[in-house]
Amino acid sequence: MECNVLKDDNLVNLVDTTVKELGGIHILINNAGGGGGGRENPFKISVDDIKRDYELNVFSGWRLCQLVVPHMKKDGYGAIVFTTSMSSVNKSPNMSGYGGSKAAVNHTVANLAHDFGPEVRINAVGPGATRTAALESVLTPEIEETMLKHTPIKRLGTADDIAGAMLYFASPISEWVSGQTIFVNGGGQQTLE
Repeated sequence: MECNVLKDDNLVNLVDTTVKELGGIHILINNAGGGGGGRENPFKISVDDIKRDYELNVFSGWRLCQLVVPHMKKDGYGAIVFTTSMSSVNKSPNMSGYGGSKAAVNHTVANLAHDFGPEVRINAVGPGATRTAALESVLTPEIEETMLKHTPIKRLGTADDIAGAMLYFASPISEWVSGQTIFVNGGGQQTLE
């Protein structure tokens, strides 16, 4: 169903409709995100630009957790997975809003594990450079070569690589894992330096 994660009434409707139609909620993947990463020159953007990074990457997912966890606890099982980013730990110019908001996701997940357990687990997956439409729109052979210089598994990620980590955290196989962030990045850092 359609949901604008920046609108609280949409989030409430999403959860209410899901519970009504499916009988409950056991898995939440907080995958909405974005921002101006790489374009956030602190002298050329506004506080509103940074605020939107946090609203999209942190606040919307936090609110969805607040809405779904009571249903999960009532049913005795829940798994929540946030999408974070390598930008949450990398240090780069023009990334303060996006990178800062994704770092906040990592720490939010670590803290919420204490609030949600034992019935509900919460973790995060941090993709490295992944072949998506967004990356392909700017990727050149030179950029890819630079990104792979410090990547032991000498290729960029795929959507299936990220989905595998999400599936691990969403499934009962990870039942003793909560509050963790795993970086799916080929063992390295795909930076432009």
